[in-house]
Amino acid sequence: MTMRTFKTMTVNCDDAGVMRIVIDVPGRPLNIIDAEVMKELDHVLDEIEHRDDLRLVVFKSGKESGFFAGADVSIIEGIETEDQADQLILAGQRLFDRIERLAVPTLVEIHGPCLGGGLELSLACDYRIARDNSSTKIGLPEIRLGLIPGWGGTQRLTRLVGLKSALDLILKGTHLDAKDAAEIGLVDRAIDPDRWRDELIRIIDQLSRGRRLRRRVNVQRRLFKAIQHSELVRRKIFAMARRVTTKQNMHYPALQAAVHAIADSFRSDSSGYDTEREEFKKLLFTPTCRNLLRLFFSREKARQRHTWTPKQDHVIHDHPIRKIGVVGGGVMGTGIAHCAATRGFNVMIKEVDPSTVDHARKRIEGLVGDYVRHKRLDSDAAKRLLSSVKFTTDSIAFSDAECVVEAVVERMDVKTAVLDQVEQFVSNAAIVATNTSALSVTEMARSMQHPERFAGLHFFNPVGRMELVEVVRGERTSDATVAKLVGFVKALGKTPVVTKDSPGFIVNRILFPYLGEAMLMVQQGDDIREIDSSMKSFGMPMGPLRLLDKVGLDVALHVARTLQSTMPAVSSVIGILSDLVDRGELGNKTGKGFYDYSHKRPRPRSGRKLLRYFVQPPPSIDFIDDGLEPMQRRLVYPMLLEAKRCLAEGVVEEGWAIDLAMVLGTGFAPHRGGPMQVLSSIGMAHFHANLARLTLQLGDRFADTDAITPTSSGFSQLQKQGDRS
Repeated sequence: MTMRTFKTMTVNCDDAGVMRIVIDVPGRPLNIIDAEVMKELDHVLDEIEHRDDLRLVVFKSGKESGFFAGADVSIIEGIETEDQADQLILAGQRLFDRIERLAVPTLVEIHGPCLGGGLELSLACDYRIARDNSSTKIGLPEIRLGLIPGWGGTQRLTRLVGLKSALDLILKGTHLDAKDAAEIGLVDRAIDPDRWRDELIRIIDQLSRGRRLRRRVNVQRRLFKAIQHSELVRRKIFAMARRVTTKQNMHYPALQAAVHAIADSFRSDSSGYDTEREEFKKLLFTPTCRNLLRLFFSREKARQRHTWTPKQDHVIHDHPIRKIGVVGGGVMGTGIAHCAATRGFNVMIKEVDPSTVDHARKRIEGLVGDYVRHKRLDSDAAKRLLSSVKFTTDSIAFSDAECVVEAVVERMDVKTAVLDQVEQFVSNAAIVATNTSALSVTEMARSMQHPERFAGLHFFNPVGRMELVEVVRGERTSDATVAKLVGFVKALGKTPVVTKDSPGFIVNRILFPYLGEAMLMVQQGDDIREIDSSMKSFGMPMGPLRLLDKVGLDVALHVARTLQSTMPAVSSVIGILSDLVDRGELGNKTGKGFYDYSHKRPRPRSGRKLLRYFVQPPPSIDFIDDGLEPMQRRLVYPMLLEAKRCLAEGVVEEGWAIDLAMVLGTGFAPHRGGPMQVLSSIGMAHFHANLARLTLQLGDRFADTDAITPTSSGFSQLQKQGDRS
């Protein structure tokens, strides 16, 4: 056996002629394709091309975490010219083309993530086998960064899996597990972890002896693929894809670019690779791509403890939270418990009596059932998941918990009573947290014996799908507590944003003026459908009035009352919500709110029938062009103004945290980068000029009364950018 060691990989060749290229990029939790990996692969390919004794080349990862996370996004973000982009993409295309043209068969072993450039490398190989466990994720997520695959992904994927599957994977940026990948022919085998080693040895032996590994794609799928690739059907599929993507192309040009590149993969020559490269270069410098890249790095930054508590980075990490308690088995409590259980935590749920325990158990069973069906887990895995959640009516069960999350009704008196009781039974090292959407963490801590070990954890509903968790620091919360909770949130697979204890924290505080303005517009006679449509055109996942119905008008009323002390303008909105709540019209859950849900499709209700009184609509006025439609301006500016205030007051220290929280917590138009980025693109001079006009037109709620220049470097930089624009 011979062995060569490089900086990012080890290459060894056994006596049977099997060369194994084991990639292990130093200093990275997951392998990435960077300049060093590409250079060393180039050297290894030189050797392979000049040897005639090799029977098989195997690519694998030396990291248990997975195969490849993709290309180094920091290199992509740092590209400044189209020439630099062209060189990078061309180098990758040529490298993978060399792999594809090797005379010796090639095999990729996939476990864990195999994404982006990692999958493009795999597509250049002859065979792919994947370990069938929950960590395996296979896909091309470049569309989420406003880009398309650039190293042959748009060309090779279509030929391998068929047009429809390729369009789905690339346009949606989704990832597949091993079984789904095998079903469409993306991998040749999905192998159970218990049989992984034996099957791997058998397959390598088979291939090294010159025998083929036959793909197990059924006849029906092969026929379907052939039909898709016939010229007539292909034209129809592409025409449909172009129609669908045209609607979003203004905000997300990568969609049309991907369709164009995939269409050219059917050319008889290699010009499809040229198309892929040209489209990638154009997309890289679009505002959408730059904003999505910025959000990508913000997300990575938020998931690091030292971002929030730099002095605590070396402390307490030897004892991460693994056992948690949850007080309250309602929707939020069971959502938190289920999420923790799926990530390997042991969870204890406390309820007040056997009856409420039974309700909580049924909720958990329902959540686990949905999860098992979605993940296609076997019965043993389902039993293990259920057994990791226990139930009790006695707080003494929390004596060995490392963190207890209170998730009871959103009332200060109830929460403080529960927290006082919990603190009597937890250990001296345990952290106690409250899941609250708006109540003061500092006020809750006043009666606690150890306020330094107490903080807020604001999970968003539904817990299983919402990525953001606001970690709320009370006045006496210690850095060590914040650091440990940031690690806990990350271990749950979610993204933490640490915020000062302030009414509404970040998301609710910035979101509510927007929702309130939408209600006032209905009161002044604006059409409900038009209001929502204008914000969907802006890039929001749904309009403000549909969102209010989904959240629940009773919940919105509670938040409004919480914010009233800091936002006096909320008073008029409280009146609107109170009338609807008193009538039992709470939105989706009661079938009526701003929409009527008794029909097949929700229908907007008449504003004049919905609200008891109307006010005079505002006079028309001319505004400075800021790229927004009139309705959008009236709805978006309250968010921008409140985001600016949050930064000025130090609710967070830097603007990127506001942008990330709003995108993850509300779906705020990702292609625009978040409220602070929108503010920067408008420019502070234009923003203040239009605010003054809105104040004249609509009242003092649009007045920037605290227009002081904050000391935050993030805001100072934003102001300079705005002034220049």
